[in-house]
Amino acid sequence: MGPQILLVEGRRAKALSYTPLLEKKGYQVARVHTRRNANAWLEKASPDLLIVDARFLRFNASRFCQMLRANGNQVPLLLIIPEEEEPDSNATTVLRGEFTPRKLLNRVKRLLTSPGDRILRAGEIVLDPKRRLVTRGGRQHRLTPKQTRLLEVFMRNPGRVLTRAFLMKEVWNTDFVGDTRTLEVHIHWLRRAIEETPSKPIYLTTVRRLGYRFDVPQANPTES
Repeated sequence: MGPQILLVEGRRAKALSYTPLLEKKGYQVARVHTRRNANAWLEKASPDLLIVDARFLRFNASRFCQMLRANGNQVPLLLIIPEEEEPDSNATTVLRGEFTPRKLLNRVKRLLTSPGDRILRAGEIVLDPKRRLVTRGGRQHRLTPKQTRLLEVFMRNPGRVLTRAFLMKEVWNTDFVGDTRTLEVHIHWLRRAIEETPSKPIYLTTVRRLGYRFDVPQANPTES
């Protein structure tokens, strides 16, 4: 699976959307139009990159970026603004005015060079892949490399049912699913690290006969 990008752009940008261009290069793109939807999405998941195209938005993109950083979210941020606007210091990088698709793709590639080192957030759960630390409610646990990778896969795919075959391929790089006890043991360890009551999980749930799903309680954004 390719890196995940959250694209925030106005509805009027539909004909000029960068979604097809990015998807053609193998990126997973989630597209939202409002500040409320962007905030709700970021509460539930941690994209590898956030692209904000301010040119057609109906809200203040600069203030959105400021609030994002004020809340501690350090996701790489590519901000696209009109030629006459001043760059926002909260953006990781800025594109102004007219530019070629190649220039956009080069910026995206540069920002996604080392996504595995970035801290992931989903609700109360915070994962630091580089240090292999997961935190929830003030409790911190050190994970093994495989546990870290498994939790990272779940946090990058919130709300999706992930099959055992998919998880074995993503984490252990094998197509063999005849014995998934290793996966089940790792799920057990992760639940002990992130669940209040591991025997009654609310984050990492089992979907009978299919696999597992990582759920995040629905946020209630205060901004529209």
